Amino acid sequence: MTVMTVLRRPDRTCRFVFVMDPFPSLNLATETSLLLMQELLDRGHAPLWAEMHDVTLEDGVPRLRARPVLSVAPFSLGPVEPLGGDDIDALLIRKDPPFDGNYLHLTQMLDRLPPRVLQVNPARALREFNEKLLATRFAEFAPPSRVTMDAGRLLDFVREHGTVVVKPLDDCSGRGIAVVEHVAAGLHARVQALLRDAHGAPRYVQAQPFLPAIAQGDKRVFLVDGEVAGIVNRVPAPGRWLGNIHQGAQVEAAALSLREAACIEALRPFLREHGLLLVGADFIGGWLTELNITSPSAVRQINAVSGARVERTIVDALLREVVARQVAAAA
Repeated sequence: MTVMTVLRRPDRTCRFVFVMDPFPSLNLATETSLLLMQELLDRGHAPLWAEMHDVTLEDGVPRLRARPVLSVAPFSLGPVEPLGGDDIDALLIRKDPPFDGNYLHLTQMLDRLPPRVLQVNPARALREFNEKLLATRFAEFAPPSRVTMDAGRLLDFVREHGTVVVKPLDDCSGRGIAVVEHVAAGLHARVQALLRDAHGAPRYVQAQPFLPAIAQGDKRVFLVDGEVAGIVNRVPAPGRWLGNIHQGAQVEAAALSLREAACIEALRPFLREHGLLLVGADFIGGWLTELNITSPSAVRQINAVSGARVERTIVDALLREVVARQVAAAA
């Protein structure tokens, strides 16, 4: 048996725990985790379902309660099973932002899993790297950006660039994003409001210049272990400027530009260094705007426009990593 065969074909059923949001809250049109669960089932492996309240730290040791996924469509779960780190091979943190205090504490608890358990993506990386701030580490490819909770600094940025996009740092799917124009009436009050959360507390926001190229789409490049697994362009609905599928964007096939390909090359060593196996890189007009690392999606849309089966590529990578960890643990 060749090394490659060993890495692709575990000699036993592997157990993959998915830490999810409640099933009724999922957007099934864009849900990627269910595709992965089905692919694992088709290959004879065991996906299990858990939610945040199923994770406990007892005397410094993570404990989980998980339910086997019996069927994806129709969705069906088996009875609860108590699990420790020695009972699972991989844990996929697929809970969507907002990245709040509970999410932070979840990553701190999952940090205590044994090294032989593959985490996708690692709890430590989710805690260390904010999705919107991460792109700014690659300044050559990212648009100008200012992160602040100071109204004067934000107003200066708006006046400098004319029209800007303001984003909360801890959410996803286009929620809370606003376009601010320097000529707008009530500009100061608008800026003050954007710097407060839903409870009126001060918060950091990120401002970037508005990129007119959004009219041609927001390109999602799905990376698996730093390699391009699929691409989809998300074109905002008529009269709108959000390229999020959740916000009504339409999808079409796409390819990498030379600039985007160079950006992926620059990203790859960093992603691999930090174990970021699944990443959604977003580009507008060739500018890297975000690096989605919590629960990157759009695999269904990539499959639809390309005829690919990206979930197969992802599961191949998961199984290679699981077996590599098994080999390392046994050495």
